[in-house]
Amino acid sequence: MKEALRWVLGNLPLMLMALVLAALAWFVALQQDNPTVERTFRRPIPVSVTEPAEDLLIVGSFDEEVQVRVQTTRNVWDTLEVEDFEATVDLSGLGPGVHEVPVQVVLNREPSRILEREPETVVLELDERANRVVPVRLEVEGEPEVGYVARPKVVQPRDVTVQGPSSYVTRVVGAFATMSIDGAEEDVEETLSVRPRDSEGETVPYVSLTPDSIDVRIPVEPSGYHDTLSVKAVLTGEVASGYRITDITIEPPTVTVFGDPADLAALEEGFIETKPINVTGAQEDVVVRPGLGVPAKVTVVPGQQVQVRVSIEAIQSSLTITSTPEVQGLEPGYTATLSPDVVQVVLNGPLPKLEALGPDDVRVVLDLFGLEPGTHQVEPEVVAAEDITPQSVIPATIQVRISEAIPTPTPRSESTITATVTATITSTETITGQ
Repeated sequence: MKEALRWVLGNLPLMLMALVLAALAWFVALQQDNPTVERTFRRPIPVSVTEPAEDLLIVGSFDEEVQVRVQTTRNVWDTLEVEDFEATVDLSGLGPGVHEVPVQVVLNREPSRILEREPETVVLELDERANRVVPVRLEVEGEPEVGYVARPKVVQPRDVTVQGPSSYVTRVVGAFATMSIDGAEEDVEETLSVRPRDSEGETVPYVSLTPDSIDVRIPVEPSGYHDTLSVKAVLTGEVASGYRITDITIEPPTVTVFGDPADLAALEEGFIETKPINVTGAQEDVVVRPGLGVPAKVTVVPGQQVQVRVSIEAIQSSLTITSTPEVQGLEPGYTATLSPDVVQVVLNGPLPKLEALGPDDVRVVLDLFGLEPGTHQVEPEVVAAEDITPQSVIPATIQVRISEAIPTPTPRSESTITATVTATITSTETITGQ
């Protein structure tokens, strides 16, 4: 036993060295397979804060982020996510004022170590929590339409509560909203958002309003000294023969007038006439800005001008004509016989153009191109002037007989005949003399 103990004690240094060498060999092998790395994480880490004291709050929003450099193994690094980090700022024990607080970062993966963090501290402001009631102040823009008046506005609620940091809440003098009644002819009702403002009209930040919107109604009523009248167009003359009026448009259709209540009440008709618009001989739309026939002591509101458009178009009609077809495409050396050789054509179009048609304005054409000798039924084609539409052709087809042309003998001249007769007589006399 003593000898064994002496052997162990004598070889203990060698045994410890062997153990160290084995551990070193294991560590080297491990490093080669999964080496240690030091790198900056690719994404910033959001920083959260602990809750401050109950009567305090952070002024403004807190959305700080921190960039971290870590030491870990390659296997851990390859699987790191933002959720593995915790970056926090501890506000416990802090009072009102501006504070520079360190950022604490923890990596919940092993083995790992945080080497650096940027920034190391963040600056924030704490202030006492406060709230107060402020009045709603409505700013009205514009004026109602001429002839109308706005009555006192109705706002609900008339007060709101402003909440936030004390130093900002005390700056708020009211909750403001803006509403337009420009050109209104009836009550205006809206739900509007309100904004906190200070005494200089600037919006106060870092506070909230409860409620943050209001309901507003501004009654708008007609004035007793104004009235709105329809406009009636007065036309004189007759449009050109063959034309007609299809529409009359007035823009705007009504105008506002003002005057004494008694004079306005005398306008029992409820409309006002334009000055006469002359359409004599018109063949197209007439567009004018006529004056208005305003009764005495009644005035049209300045700036109102009426435009009248009288729409005019030609009367549509029909006409039947008789025409001799023209032959096209007949091969040389052939003749064509038509049966019948005249047709009737029914035309539609504007009456003035139908009445003005000339002999060359409508043609009936037979296309014989490529037809062989023989009898064919050919549908005539009508070529008409612009805006004239062929409705039908009677008959709808024409019988065409194509045949070779018979040559006509060429007549000889009188001198040629005389020379022939003389030559014959001379020849006879010669024979007889012999």
